[in-house]
Amino acid sequence: MVCAQHKPACSIILPTYNRAAFLPQAIESILGQTFTDWELILIDDGSTDDTAQVFKLLTKDVAQPIVYHRQDNGGAYAARNAALDRARGRYIAFYDSDDTWLEHHLQRCVGALETHRDVDWVFGSCRRIDMESGAVLTPNTFYQDGRPRPFMQLGNEQRGDLRVIDDPALFECRVNHGLYCGPQVSVLRAELFDNYRFDTRLRNEAEDQLLNLWAILHGKKIAYFEDIHVIYRVHGENSSASAKDLDAKKHLRVQQARIERYLEVMKAWPFSSEQVNLLTRRLADDLFWIMGYQLQWMQGRRRKGLQTMSHAMKLYPWSMRRWKTFLLAWARTWGDARTAQQQAA
Repeated sequence: MVCAQHKPACSIILPTYNRAAFLPQAIESILGQTFTDWELILIDDGSTDDTAQVFKLLTKDVAQPIVYHRQDNGGAYAARNAALDRARGRYIAFYDSDDTWLEHHLQRCVGALETHRDVDWVFGSCRRIDMESGAVLTPNTFYQDGRPRPFMQLGNEQRGDLRVIDDPALFECRVNHGLYCGPQVSVLRAELFDNYRFDTRLRNEAEDQLLNLWAILHGKKIAYFEDIHVIYRVHGENSSASAKDLDAKKHLRVQQARIERYLEVMKAWPFSSEQVNLLTRRLADDLFWIMGYQLQWMQGRRRKGLQTMSHAMKLYPWSMRRWKTFLLAWARTWGDARTAQQQAA
């Protein structure tokens, strides 16, 4: 057994809620890591299944430090915060219970952070698969239709096969295209969380995105490996907008909470005027096209969709494409309403 006074290099944070069925695979994946100097902190977020018993059975012979903490249900981010308060490692790794780390994930990421002391965040790529069929949905999330994602075109310093991003356009790329560096594919220095915790008021997917935005805003250095580190399983119980068969109403709630949270931090965080402009334009696009047009107007909630699209236009009015779509949608909505009235008469 590891001495209780030993401080592990890496703290693995595993929040879970009623996912006892996923735990055997999760623990197997963690125990299969070639890097072994870790502690595992499982936060049971008020599960009503046999999570506690299953976890105890699976970890009873594990040599590494194991922490089990149960709390009232507060959502994944409240669980992560509880784990961060208990973490002792120099590095933090977040494990999502339904994913699988490939055996080299911790070794590669922790090794990079140990070797390159100026780097704060290291991540690898995902392979997305359908959980039911096992079919590969996305072979490598760093590529779309065989083409590298925009963040891979950013200037970077190559240190072996590690790419350390050093491009002043990083913030703009993050806002417009994303970095594909979710916590579940990353290892981060614990110091990054000295003055940061996840907001728990809105149960939304924005917090993962805001973590890397906060890191960039505070000058943290981000680096990546191109190879696959994580198998991401898509199924109906995924909590984010990537869930399989996510219905329009749930997708709308997810997007609304995400946009509300972004609007909050735009007022609270020390963004420059240029950064605020970039964020505002992107949020207006999401509000208009995803919430207003796709999830409301196209789903038959036309008047509500027009209201949402109008809100987006007020937020950032300088888009001819949005104006054209808005006017056409308005004309179609009132034209169809007039026709319906005439037919009813």
